Amino acid sequence: MNLDLFNHLDRAPDPAKALDMFPQLSAFYYSLGKTTLLPVPGPQGGARILAKLEFENPFGSVKDRTAFGMFCEAINGHDFNLRPLKLLDASGGNMGRALAMLGNMCDIPVHLVIPDSSPEALVRTLREANGELTLVDCRHFLLGLIARAQEIALADPGWTLLAQHLNLVNVAVHQYGTGQEIRHQLRGGKAGGWVSAVGTGGTLSGVYAALAQDNPALKVLGVTPKELPYGTMAPPNGLDKFAGAGGMGFGFRQPFISRMRVDRLPFYQLDWQGSLAAMYEFYHLTGIRIGASSAANWKGACHLAQTLGSDEQVVTLFADAGSDGDREKGEVFFHQRRPLALRG
Repeated sequence: MNLDLFNHLDRAPDPAKALDMFPQLSAFYYSLGKTTLLPVPGPQGGARILAKLEFENPFGSVKDRTAFGMFCEAINGHDFNLRPLKLLDASGGNMGRALAMLGNMCDIPVHLVIPDSSPEALVRTLREANGELTLVDCRHFLLGLIARAQEIALADPGWTLLAQHLNLVNVAVHQYGTGQEIRHQLRGGKAGGWVSAVGTGGTLSGVYAALAQDNPALKVLGVTPKELPYGTMAPPNGLDKFAGAGGMGFGFRQPFISRMRVDRLPFYQLDWQGSLAAMYEFYHLTGIRIGASSAANWKGACHLAQTLGSDEQVVTLFADAGSDGDREKGEVFFHQRRPLALRG
């Protein structure tokens, strides 16, 4: 398995060729990004918390940005006179959904390697968008998905492997897109802290690079599932964990994070039940629906905000809106855990 990074960019991919060849992408493109940065509840006496509402993107998640960036970069680098473009990647959730829907809009085949534990609703959505699917044992987690996608690409070079975990387009769209939006929305102010779930590390590292321009002393906190933390020496496992984040297992570390210029990057761990409980808690407090990784980000932001002064601000990101089913489970977990929290 190859874990080398590629596509070193000093800008986000140019969408001009994609929009010219596929004008049906225009509505998506012009509704992408420019998402709300909203003050959200935080600890009393701590820093103010601002959250970027990425569920406002056209397909409902932050991965719309990365999917479109990699989509455009693949189009820019492809010779359509030589052969048709066919896209391949490993994704267990929002990225796969966005890629499949973009491919379906443009009649570009998309092959997705997903865990066999993927929700039926997601599998149905991918198939309805004409996605070709390969399922991998969920116990192999990210390493298994990446390895299988690379095997498929080696066996059939007709597939263009996007490799969201290694393709620096993933970082660029957040450094030059999401991060710059946040800087503009801060209106000349600066963030004292930045909090994001690990995932591929693209959002965490890309936005950090943008916000650190205004504050080289920016505090950064990665959020990771307790069931499989970032950098863990434990093997991958099939335990429930909040979606879109986690370690790779066996000591492998997400390459995007490994290249960040941060000494001893700290991490906040939250288990699956805690993330769902936080989904419910946030909805109960605000009436806003957020997903499990978003709720974990919120808890991580609260943790960091407690260490900063009330005149500072911590920025985080809500990747998606999650499901009502998870919120209902979260209500049960919240009430089970609340007495323990009160005794603490």
